[in-house]
Amino acid sequence: MKDVTPQNNWMILIKSIAFSIGTVAIIALLKIAFYAFLSVSILILPLVLIYFLIFKFLNKN
Repeated sequence: MKDVTPQNNWMILIKSIAFSIGTVAIIALLKIAFYAFLSVSILILPLVLIYFLIFKFLNKN
């Protein structure tokens, strides 16, 4: 059964602040991870070429 007792406004405010801080922290971590990925993503194409050449010329099948 749903709780229908009125909640204290301070508790609602504290809960809202906690959720907003958590949301901002998650967005900040994702932004940092995205920037870290972009800083090394320039290495993807040279690595693809190197691995392609290794697999092409060292494959003895």
